[in-house]
Amino acid sequence: MLAHCEFETWFLASAESIAGQVGLRSDLTAPENPESIRGAKEWLQRHMPHGRKYSETIDQPRLASIFDLKAARRSPSFKKLYHDIERLCLTASRATG
Repeated sequence: MLAHCEFETWFLASAESIAGQVGLRSDLTAPENPESIRGAKEWLQRHMPHGRKYSETIDQPRLASIFDLKAARRSPSFKKLYHDIERLCLTASRATG
């Protein structure tokens, strides 16, 4: 499964863990239903200082390296991906174990 519409949706789900990074406000909080938001990149940009633009090529790698995987499970698409990978790892472990 891929991110629901935008990869950045998973950042919204774990907003507290990326607060204060790449110009984002330090009091950032996750929206109640991050997958209902269309325009996750724009949501991130709205939570940056005026004049600072979210850059997918610059900001996305940094945020991807630090966002909280447990918090991101607020997003149903991330939760499914997480559980699918967990299941694959357990299957591989049993096969080699």
